Amino acid sequence: MQQDHSLYQLYERIERKYHPDQPRVPKGNPDGGQWTNDGRNSGGGRQDPRVISDATPDAIRPDTRYAQGRARGTFGRLIINGQQVEPTPAQQARLAVVEAQARETIRRVQELDPKWQPRPSDYESVEGLIAAYRSDAQQANERISALQQAGIGPGQFATESIPARGPDREFTAAERREINRIGSENGCHTCGVKNPGTLRGNFVPDHQPPNAVNPLGREQRLYPQCIGCSDFQGGWIRGNSGKM
Repeated sequence: MQQDHSLYQLYERIERKYHPDQPRVPKGNPDGGQWTNDGRNSGGGRQDPRVISDATPDAIRPDTRYAQGRARGTFGRLIINGQQVEPTPAQQARLAVVEAQARETIRRVQELDPKWQPRPSDYESVEGLIAAYRSDAQQANERISALQQAGIGPGQFATESIPARGPDREFTAAERREINRIGSENGCHTCGVKNPGTLRGNFVPDHQPPNAVNPLGREQRLYPQCIGCSDFQGGWIRGNSGKM
């Protein structure tokens, strides 16, 4: 029996619920790739004529930022305590500055102490969020200062350094001469004293970052350090090895 192609085509069109030549929303649009209403559908449904969907549209606009997550990005809109807030242009500028400062300072800490995180701060407004970022930066700076005093990271008096050939402490005569020169001119990189306090009068070539906090094998440099700071650094690392 000859097949009725017209009935088959009608059945196929009903089952697909769209027309073969029906356009899609262009790429780059939030609804990109979905079938659009080409004028053949009418009646109820979404008010947006671009997309055929029964889904409830998201009330949060694409440029909304969730402050609780402290994500990176622009500050056109924020969600604070479940409420959408729009910062003023001046607040947006201040948020961008304090966020960048906090992110950079935390990055510096985590190069030496990868597990460290600032204590979370509560906030209920845009100004509160700005204060929270400032608190993050302050905590990170305090952590950097504490690490420097313990000899973790180049200290306050660090100036010149030389590249380390590796984590080993078998230094060449040339390396020791250069470390002694830097130490005699600029002092211990941790405390600044120019008397190393060692029996032979040599500064200790100090690996930075220290071997104990360098599990990923990052590139190291050698700085001059006095024996007192070297001993304190070793004790601090042993006492905090499980916390870093």
